[in-house]
Amino acid sequence: MDSHTYHKIYNLLHDFEDVFSLSEEYVEPVGVLATILNQKVVKMTRFRHRKIYSREDELFTKWKYGHPILELAKNFHFPPTLMASLIMKKCGFSRKATNCLFKCPDDIEKRRLRKEVKKALEADYFFSPRAHALQGQKGEMGEDIIRKWLDHRELSYLTENELREQGDGKTPDFVLKQPLCIEGLNVNWIESKALFGDEFEHKHYSKKQFRDYFEIFGEGMVVYWYGCLEDLPANGYLIKDYSFFEECEEEVEALFNYLVYW
Repeated sequence: MDSHTYHKIYNLLHDFEDVFSLSEEYVEPVGVLATILNQKVVKMTRFRHRKIYSREDELFTKWKYGHPILELAKNFHFPPTLMASLIMKKCGFSRKATNCLFKCPDDIEKRRLRKEVKKALEADYFFSPRAHALQGQKGEMGEDIIRKWLDHRELSYLTENELREQGDGKTPDFVLKQPLCIEGLNVNWIESKALFGDEFEHKHYSKKQFRDYFEIFGEGMVVYWYGCLEDLPANGYLIKDYSFFEECEEEVEALFNYLVYW
């Protein structure tokens, strides 16, 4: 995707209703736009987190005087799950206890808190345990497509888990036992990302992972399943998206239709 189109879409995306209308307008898969929206919400939340928590006493007072968690989340433009976490902290729950109760909210003893936390988790498509679980499943689906693609070519490889069992440190998702020549590069490793490759995500993972993979394993390939900007910098590795895996059309379609939305 060119940078101009991406930034137009990014600025117009506010909720899941926008995803479907913009998908038709810009002729982009719904899964791509849903992923861009997800990353936008996460990024904005990261920037607002400290500001919101600096007002936790005020928010807790509002809650005690009858303002529901969902109302506070909406009024302060903060994800419902994180607002619920803030309220539970002020109620005396540790982070560990809160995380456990988010997985089993029926175990929350206080009736009002239990009811509001359940509603908050159900309304949160980005930070709730269910949303995180679905995002993890999308990551696994992307890796499964690469595994099928490699197996179809009868290429031998080690997975991330197998490499870790050998005691290796930083490991990509797949390391090929013999390099595969793609577009003039000898690809030794493949990293799967169930993301849209924008400037922010790519810079983050280049510093955290890709540069190290190149230094350790040589040339490789990064797959951004939900697309990427055309002009991302890459040194020592290729950048591809879903279109590279044309023969796995059915699996890619299933991945794109697997929205973190209910």
